[in-house]
Amino acid sequence: MKIALQTPRLSLRPFVGADQGDLAELFADEAVRQHLAMAPMGRKGAAAFADRFITAAREEWREGDCGALALRLHEEGATAGSINGSVIGYCGLRLLPDRISAVELLYALGQSHWGHGLATEAAEAVLAWGFSNLGVREILAFTRPDHTASRRVMEKLGMISGGETDRYYGETLAQYSISRGRHKDLNN
Repeated sequence: MKIALQTPRLSLRPFVGADQGDLAELFADEAVRQHLAMAPMGRKGAAAFADRFITAAREEWREGDCGALALRLHEEGATAGSINGSVIGYCGLRLLPDRISAVELLYALGQSHWGHGLATEAAEAVLAWGFSNLGVREILAFTRPDHTASRRVMEKLGMISGGETDRYYGETLAQYSISRGRHKDLNN
């Protein structure tokens, strides 16, 4: 499936091989990794992880009609699907292994882009796309309980806390969700 989303400040598009370097920088950043529950890794490890992430994102799009998208700031004259400009993070939807009527919202940004509302802006575009294009009734999101910035993004999106769970990632995470109906009510 071809997808390219545009927001007032961002472009989201499928990952390409040329994104590996930018994504490796993101994964090499210790502050980012701590929120993604990733083990410490050097540059080579981050590059290998970025390769696997891009491959997995492509496979998710091919097999499930959703996956992570490369997140970039708009550039003068760029279109949503262009590959110009640095990747500053990712945002997308991922299938959950045991759910057929729900998907997971995922996002991460490079540290220099935190605190500017970009995660919320990207996530809102992805939620709208998901409810318009996927046959899901609900979109879930997970974060570490102490990650207040990520919880705040979820709350700004209108997501409701569902407490904590260790169901998917082998650690206790805060779970949020938003239904198709609630999303529609909040955006009309």
